[in-house]
Amino acid sequence: MKNKLTLPFLLFLFLLIPPFANGQKMSADDVIAKHLASIGPADKRTAIKSLVAVGEVKVEFVTQKNQPTSGRIVIASDGEKMFLGMNLNASDYPQEQFVFDGSKTAVANIRSGSRSVLGNFIKSNTAIISQGLLAGTLKTSWALIDAQDKGFKITMSGNKKINGKEAYALRFSPKGGSDVDITMFFDQKTFHHVRTEYKRTSSASIGRTIEESSRQSETQLSFIEDFSDYKDFHGISLPHKYKLLYTVSGANGTTEVIWTCNLSEFAINQALDPASFQTGN
Repeated sequence: MKNKLTLPFLLFLFLLIPPFANGQKMSADDVIAKHLASIGPADKRTAIKSLVAVGEVKVEFVTQKNQPTSGRIVIASDGEKMFLGMNLNASDYPQEQFVFDGSKTAVANIRSGSRSVLGNFIKSNTAIISQGLLAGTLKTSWALIDAQDKGFKITMSGNKKINGKEAYALRFSPKGGSDVDITMFFDQKTFHHVRTEYKRTSSASIGRTIEESSRQSETQLSFIEDFSDYKDFHGISLPHKYKLLYTVSGANGTTEVIWTCNLSEFAINQALDPASFQTGN
């Protein structure tokens, strides 16, 4: 007669078996490897030398009186070079343009002597472009491609729900350091890159008197890139929705601006004019 396995004994066996699947602890290297695989097979990824994404963009000035505006966005990359430009239908905000020529970053003025809040942020933190962060997988110079060879320090930073879905968080430290905290998020099921958060807190300034100092407050800055609606394009999975959210709050109040981009046209390995990546300096 066969011995019956009692419930307590089965529970005992269950506890002896180390967790696998959902309970298995992921390392930063594991997440990066699975993320790269989510983009496409290795041979497909390495075959991409240039990438262009084009679509519509809408800009909303959440805390300002400016009317929403819209226009076109182009993200183009060739190796380590990158161009991100917007043409907008607003006289006070006609354009946005960031260029990286492989060594230098240029940020265009939106009008004579003036940059946008986003432009000022990028100008003050050029590593976001030069080290392959801005626009994520929408470019050939994405930071996580050969991340170890590039000398980045990337560590696990727990889990977080992003737009209702569980995601792994990776803390990213650029070469040379930064006063901006950078965290990347990856969907736990698909391993698609769904968000990068950039955050910085600046101490309150010191006033001329104790009373004036007490009225000062710290400044908190947040810049978020969201990526969604991944679809296949010639064997490569690319996000078709790209959203930027810039928020800064402090003694002068709060400024919040949202750029919502719907990308509809893509091109891989198209010959790009070298002049597109000239920084002019």
